[in-house]
Amino acid sequence: MRKLLLYFIALTITFPVSSQPWKFLRYEAAFGFGTTNVYSDLGGAPNAKSLLFIQDIEFRSMRPSFYVAVRYKLDPRTSVKLNFIYGYSHTQDFVGSRNERRGFKSKIDLFETSGQYEFYFLQEERRLNSSAMFNRRGMINNYSVLGAYVFAGVGATIFWPKLEFEQPRIGDKYKSGTRLTMSLPIGIGVKYILSDQWLIGWELGYRHTLTDYLDGFVPPSSKNMDVYWISTLNLSYRIPTSRRGIPMFIDKKWRRRLY
Repeated sequence: MRKLLLYFIALTITFPVSSQPWKFLRYEAAFGFGTTNVYSDLGGAPNAKSLLFIQDIEFRSMRPSFYVAVRYKLDPRTSVKLNFIYGYSHTQDFVGSRNERRGFKSKIDLFETSGQYEFYFLQEERRLNSSAMFNRRGMINNYSVLGAYVFAGVGATIFWPKLEFEQPRIGDKYKSGTRLTMSLPIGIGVKYILSDQWLIGWELGYRHTLTDYLDGFVPPSSKNMDVYWISTLNLSYRIPTSRRGIPMFIDKKWRRRLY
């Protein structure tokens, strides 16, 4: 009888209070590291035409990326995020690639600033499970859930290609130095709740650019813009939010100034 009474109390108190807990944790700060893969006119599987260059993936060309971001939750299923990403990549005409006789190499540094819209098809909140049971203290257990989302956005990418070759070829176009292009990120991500404020996640994103000079040159046979992939393993911190929708640490400073 006591457990039954506690159950009804939990229903009447817990649900109204926690019906919208995301409003008090709307902001997130994230950082992480991962990999960068550039797909350009260098290397590539011979005679391969695949969706989003999947068949061109070469682990030998994989290089690191570093990432920081700020996320704002619009509602339980949607968020917007601002990214700052540094990536380094290495592409070359390796033995077995479609242009191995050419022997070009390119080292590429890039920095991306982008905004993205996220839709969560699996919500990431801590909520009561239908199979919730009372623990020894008579309280209902709370279960963590896995969050998963898809995203799309727009960004700007600064890049610095360093092309290595023996001599220029007739018909090729070469451009070096610092350059800027628009990038269009799309991808998928997952997040797992470690605590009420800490989450660990992984994100994989494809970036379509509006340049064919990501590696520093364009051969006469090129028909597509260069692209790159960014994957990140990240750690996120949920920043407590005041009732006015402002991060708590900022709200406190404002209150001190007012009083």
